[in-house]
Amino acid sequence: MLKKLLGIIFIILILNVNIAYSEEYDLSILSGVGGEFVAVSSNGETIEFSDYSGKIVVLAFGYTSCADICPFTLGYLKQLYNQLTPEQQQHVQVLFSTVDPEYDTPAHLKDFLGHFHPDFVGLSGTKEQTDYIVSLFQAQYNQLSSMGMPTHNIRQVQKKLFTEEQDTAEETATLFSHSVSLYLIDKDGFTRSIEYTGTPKDQFAEKIQQLINE
Repeated sequence: MLKKLLGIIFIILILNVNIAYSEEYDLSILSGVGGEFVAVSSNGETIEFSDYSGKIVVLAFGYTSCADICPFTLGYLKQLYNQLTPEQQQHVQVLFSTVDPEYDTPAHLKDFLGHFHPDFVGLSGTKEQTDYIVSLFQAQYNQLSSMGMPTHNIRQVQKKLFTEEQDTAEETATLFSHSVSLYLIDKDGFTRSIEYTGTPKDQFAEKIQQLINE
């Protein structure tokens, strides 16, 4: 009797595991979130979002002078990306759109993102381009002070590089509050899910694979 009972429990556990592995997430298109835009990449190239057609995109907003949430978010994305197989990585692009394009030049963004992963691409450009991207994804950012803060008082992942002719003694940067959502975008450019750093990385990776399989 005990053996029979254990056998039934074992079968139930096996069935539950199979159900878990075959589970699909509801990744319906989020209408009104996202769209086409133009920006300057951290590689110094003017790009359109449609240039990433065919790839699964994970998009985050932030800025290089952010002392806490942005490094934490990018650290999370680094772990997520490294969790993917090399084959999966070929189908995925992580984008980091600055909310401070005046300070975050393409070259500075490239240096900053290099601390997390060389495959990550930053988005900069004009303030108008930045504001348009933010509005497309229904994100938000707000300047915290009308006066810049001396950068030597800010804990920065990457100090900005300057030429010898530039005087950095009075260099200041602006602090912002901003949306911390992570946008999961399919191969056709449609936003399919909004995630956060609290999303279990295994679950996030499964959603990415689901979109790769489509």
